[in-house]
Parts: sequence; C-alpha cells; structure tokens
Amino acid sequence: MVEFLAVALFTVVCFLGIAQMAVWVWARNVAVSAVAEGARAAAETGRSPDEGAARARSLLHDGLGGSAAGFRVDATQAGDTVAVRTRGTAPRLVPFLPGFSVDVNATAFDEDAVLP
Repeated sequence: MVEFLAVALFTVVCFLGIAQMAVWVWARNVAVSAVAEGARAAAETGRSPDEGAARARSLLHDGLGGSAAGFRVDATQAGDTVAVRTRGTAPRLVPFLPGFSVDVNATAFDEDAVLP
C-alpha cells in the first residue's frame, strides 16, 4: 500500500509537471505569434510602433485570455527596423509549481524607412 501511494504520488507530480510545461509552450507560441504580427503591423507604411504593440497586446489577450494581463509589450524603432518585445509569466496550473517566464522579441524592416 505504501509503495503504491509513493508511486502514485510521483506519477501525479510528473503528469502535473508535464502539463505545466505544455502550458508554458502554449503561452510561448501565442507570444511568438503575437509579437511577430505586432512587428509586421508596426512595419507597415504609415503605422507607428505603438500600433504594433497594441496589435500584439490584442493577440495576446485573444490567445491567453486573462493571463495576458501578466505580459508587458514594448515596441521600439531603431533606424530602419521596428522591434516588438513581450515579457511575462506563463499561467500556472498548480500553485506549488514554479512559473515559467516567457520573453520574446520580433523585428521587421519599417516600410516607411526602406521605401523611397
């Protein structure tokens, strides 16, 4: 009985760890897509980096729901490139498991700077 409980507890903890890693990968993939789309939006002719950051925030909220509030989105322009970055923590499934951080960058050439 004791051996069964020990193995069952270990198995449950392993499954929770795997599920937490899956949530981290999902949150990271949502962040990668949102930041890439934000950089594309900011690079379009006549658009500002702030519009790209707003697009990235919107996509983060669509993909992560309420967990997107824990993510910070910044957009900057340096020369002929626009960079969008987001940082945050992936949602936790179980309170005692550590939170995994998500830090994603995307850059794109600004059409206003490279087009004549």
